[in-house]
Amino acid sequence: MKNLALLISTLVVFTSLGCEKKMKEHPLPESLKQKLIKQNDPALKAKEISGTVTVDKAHASSIPKNAKLFIFARPEGVEGGPPLAVKRHSLVEFPFQYTIGPADVMLEGNSFEGRVTLTARLDQDGNAKASSGDIEGTLTVEAGSKNVDLVLNKKIEIAVADNSVTGTLRLDPELAKNLPDTWKLFLIARPAGVERGMPLAVILLDSIAFPYPFRIGQENVMMPGTTFEGDVTLTARIDQDGDARAGPGDIEGMLSVQAGDKDVELTLNRLVGG
Repeated sequence: MKNLALLISTLVVFTSLGCEKKMKEHPLPESLKQKLIKQNDPALKAKEISGTVTVDKAHASSIPKNAKLFIFARPEGVEGGPPLAVKRHSLVEFPFQYTIGPADVMLEGNSFEGRVTLTARLDQDGNAKASSGDIEGTLTVEAGSKNVDLVLNKKIEIAVADNSVTGTLRLDPELAKNLPDTWKLFLIARPAGVERGMPLAVILLDSIAFPYPFRIGQENVMMPGTTFEGDVTLTARIDQDGDARAGPGDIEGMLSVQAGDKDVELTLNRLVGG
C-alpha cells in the first residue's frame, strides 16, 4: 500500500509540473489578461449594469431560430459610430440574465460611466448590424445600475432600396439549333472581377421561351446578410446536365451591370467548347 501511495503522489507531482509547463508555454493573450483584471476589479465591477432581458408577448412567437442576442451600450445621446461596449450571446433562453460594463468596452481608454443607453437586439443573421426581422429594446440608465429589465418590444423594419437588375434574356438565333431536348437556365450574379467561389445570387429556370423577362436581386442572394449591390457580372447559361458549372455544349452569355440597372439586354451568344 505504501508503494501504491508513493506512486500516486509521484504521478500527481509530475502532472502538476506538466500543467504548469503547458501554462508557461501558452500564456494568456494580453487582451484577455486585461479583461480578467477588469472583471475582478471591485471599482470597475461597481460600474457594471446588470438585469434581465425578456421578450414582449407580442413578439414571443416570432423569435428567429438560432438568433443571437447582442447587448450594446452607448453614451446617452450618441447613436452612431462604434458602441461604447458590446456583448454577444448564443443559445439564449428567456428571461436572460445579463451584465455589461467596463470589461466589455471596445476601445481602450473609453470610460464606462455616466448615463448609458442600452440596446438589446435579437438578431437573426448573427450580424451586429440591424436588419429587418430583428427584435430589440432600448433603455437609458446610470452606469452601475442593477436589476435593469430590457424588454425586446420592437420589430425592426428597414426599407431596402430596389437594387435588383431587370431586363430581357435573348438567345442568338445561330445557336438556337444547339438547344438540347431538356435543359435548364442558370442566371448567376457575381461581384465584378470575381470569377470563382459562391455566387452573389442565382436563379434557376426550366426550359423557358426566348425572349424572356428576368429579375435578379436581393431576394436571390446565396448567403444571408449579403447585400446585392455595386458592380455585378451577370452570366446566363443554358445547361444540359443540371450542373451549375459550365460544360461542353452549354450556351452562355455575360453582361456587366450595376445593381439597380433596369431594362438591360443579356444575349446568350457563346457555345461552351465550341
